[in-house]
Amino acid sequence: MRSAKYSWLPMMLLWVLISTSAAMAQKKDAGRNLPVPPPPTPYSDVKRDSMLNGMQIISLERAGDQKVKCYLTIRTGSIFDLTGKTGLARLTLDSLLAVNPRLKEEIESLQGSIEWGVSRDTTWFNIEIPAANFDTGMEILGRLLVVESIRPDAFKAAQAALISEIRNQKPTQAERADESFFKALYGDHPYGHNLNGNEPTISGIKLGDVYDFMRRFYMANNASVVVAGNITHERVMRTFKGLWGGWAKGQIIQATFRSPAQNTQLRVIKVEQADAANVEIRGGVVGLKVTDPDFLVTELMARILQARLGGEAGEVTVRSWPQVLPGPLAFSASVPADKAPELSRKMTESFAALATNSIAGEELAAAKSYLIGQYASLPVELNLRNIEIYSLPRNFPLNVATKIEAVTSADIQRVAKKLLDANALTLLVSGKVSESFK
Repeated sequence: MRSAKYSWLPMMLLWVLISTSAAMAQKKDAGRNLPVPPPPTPYSDVKRDSMLNGMQIISLERAGDQKVKCYLTIRTGSIFDLTGKTGLARLTLDSLLAVNPRLKEEIESLQGSIEWGVSRDTTWFNIEIPAANFDTGMEILGRLLVVESIRPDAFKAAQAALISEIRNQKPTQAERADESFFKALYGDHPYGHNLNGNEPTISGIKLGDVYDFMRRFYMANNASVVVAGNITHERVMRTFKGLWGGWAKGQIIQATFRSPAQNTQLRVIKVEQADAANVEIRGGVVGLKVTDPDFLVTELMARILQARLGGEAGEVTVRSWPQVLPGPLAFSASVPADKAPELSRKMTESFAALATNSIAGEELAAAKSYLIGQYASLPVELNLRNIEIYSLPRNFPLNVATKIEAVTSADIQRVAKKLLDANALTLLVSGKVSESFK
C-alpha cells in the first residue's frame, strides 16, 4: 500500500508541468503579438528639435563623413520684393554681407567653404566645415545674422555694387528669353520678376526698405537648419542654443498672392533678334505647387514630354519647377531658325496631346523609373532641407516611390486637362523669327 505521505506528489508534478506549458505558451503568444520594429532607413537617425525662439534644428550624425554640411534656410525670397522694387531680397542679403566682406575668407581659414544666395522662395547659406571648427563657423555666421544689423555704409556699398553688376551684365540670348517668358507667363505675379531687379528698381530702394525687409523676414521661427556629418545632435543643439538663441522671432508672413491672370487661348510672343545665331523657344503653363498631391504627376508629364521631344539629345528641356506657389511646367529649346517652326509646333501639339491621348504603358513605366531614380539619388540632407522649405510630410522621401508608381495614364490626362483649362499654353520665340514664324 502506497504511503499517504507521498500520494500528492504525482498530482503536484502534473500541475507543475501544466503551469509551465501554459506559461511558455503565453510567452510565445506574447512574442508573436509584439510589434515588429520597422527596418532601418537612411532617415532612421534623423533628429529634430525646436529652440525657444522657434528655429528648427534637424541633424543627422554620420561618423564617416569628412566634414559637416550645414544648410541654413530663411523662408523668404524675391517673391516678397515690394512692387516697383524688384531685387529687394537680393539687396537685403548683399547689404548684410557687406557688414562682413571677409565672411568667405574667414570660413575658408577654418578649412571650410560657404555659399549663399536668393531664390524666388528662399534666402540660404550652405556651409561645409570640419567638425572641429563647427562652433567657430556657426559663431561667425551667427554674428552676422543674430548680432549685427545692416549699416548705412554697408547698404550704400551693396547698392552701388549691385547696380554696377547689372550695368556690366551681358545676358545671353537664352537668359533674355527666360526672363521674357516668365514675365509673359506670370505677368505682375512675383514669379514673373527677375531676382536681381534692374537699375531703376535697385536705385529706388531705400535703406528703410532693407531694414524693414530684414525685420519682417529674417526671424528665427522663419528659418531652419539641417546639419549632417560627423557631429552629434547634442553638440549641434548646444552650439545653436549658445550662439543663435538670441535671434528674435516674430509673426510669419505667408506667401499669399493673387493668381496670375488667366490665359484662355494659345498665346505666341515673338521677339525679333536679327543677329541671333539660333532661335530660343520657351513654352508652358502655370503648373502646381510642390505640396499639391498632383505635383508628381506634372513631373511625370515633364519626363514624358522630354522623351517625346528628343530631350535625350539635349535639344529640348522640359521641367516641372518645384516652388512654394504654383511653378511653371515648361519646355525650352535652342535651335537653328529653319528648325524652329517645326519644333515649336511639335512642342505645342505634344503638350496638348497629354490631355486627350492615353499614355502607353511602356512610356509611363520608363518615366516612372527615371523619376524614382532621380528622387532616390537626392542626398538625405537635401531631402531634409526640402521638407522644411516646402512643408512636405516628413516621410515624403520614403513614400515618394510608391506615390509615383500609383500614377496612372488617366491621372496624366486629368492633370493635363486641368492645367490647360486653367491657362492655355504660352509660347515665346526669340531670334530670327520675322520670316520663319509668319
